[in-house]
Amino acid sequence: MGDAPLDCLVIGAGVIGLAVAREVARTGRSVALWERRSEPGAEATAAAAGMLAAAAEAHSPGPFFDLARRSADLWAGWAEQLLEESGVDVEYQDSGLLRVTTSSEVAGDLEIRRAWQLAQGLQVSELLGLEELRQVVPQLGPEVVAGLHYPGVAHVHSHRVAEALALAGSRAGVQLRLSTEVTGVRPRGELLEVSSGAERQLAERVVVATGSWGEQLLRGLGVNLSPEPVRGQMLALRPRGRPLPEIVFGDLGYVLQKRSGLVLVGATEERVGYLAETTLEGVARLAAMARSLIPDLGPAAFAGAWAGLRPFLESGPVIGPLPQDPRVILALGHFRNGILLAPVTAQLVGEVVAGALEPEGLLAFSPRHILGG
Repeated sequence: MGDAPLDCLVIGAGVIGLAVAREVARTGRSVALWERRSEPGAEATAAAAGMLAAAAEAHSPGPFFDLARRSADLWAGWAEQLLEESGVDVEYQDSGLLRVTTSSEVAGDLEIRRAWQLAQGLQVSELLGLEELRQVVPQLGPEVVAGLHYPGVAHVHSHRVAEALALAGSRAGVQLRLSTEVTGVRPRGELLEVSSGAERQLAERVVVATGSWGEQLLRGLGVNLSPEPVRGQMLALRPRGRPLPEIVFGDLGYVLQKRSGLVLVGATEERVGYLAETTLEGVARLAAMARSLIPDLGPAAFAGAWAGLRPFLESGPVIGPLPQDPRVILALGHFRNGILLAPVTAQLVGEVVAGALEPEGLLAFSPRHILGG
């Protein structure tokens, strides 16, 4: 058996698990964070571009858009808190975003998107033509026919986010255990017993934030959820021309420039199981997309490519206590929006750990709503 019972044990040290562990530890509760890999944030988090683009990710009004927007609004303050707590600058950049298209048919869809987003109070331009868009991003290629400008969209450096959360959590008292794969969670009296091989640890609450790797653990808990790994390939370029002033989000991917000068190009969506590897086909597809949007990137130096597995659930994110055992809390299925949704997920799970079964805004994502019970 492990040490004295904990208030909370978090399983999975991606951005969601890191954020939840820090949030709970800041309330003075004892928290451990167990991660199967040898470093935190090594899976989907490390592969993310760090966009905080609720306007681009949500395709219609509803609970997901509301959740994403709520989280995006938390990010500026969250970045400041992380800098103060960890000394790590997550490189929050309020750059703005152009959602552009090379298709007249998609341009019509953008008009529809603009209408409902305006009705939701989002700041968005009228539908702009190429020359108007070039007033914002002069490097846009001639294949672009129309687009929308979102001046309020930001992005962060995902690696710095993981580093900052790990340090801030540690300073708040989080006990981080790496290379520790959880094999089971079961009731033990009023507590829960978490197993990793022969090791056991008791905790009052357990948060499952296992990304794409939680199916077996979930089955052991009687939960019929199977997060599907969806590979996302990314590439990085060192441009030789003018800086890219805003995120450019096209029909097939996006291009954005980090403070270091690197331009990130992403991302594929491939259902290939657990193959987290780059391919010639994937990198070539991204390179072609980037040149179509920003022809000036043609002479850019190749700086690297990588891939990550993002956890997809048809229902979208699942956040909240299990109906059959509220001591177990899920924080799963964030897919390509883990960085964006980390602040609000941490906030909501923190409220659940503190005793609120259904914090405001959680119902649509709760296991009770999605799984029944």
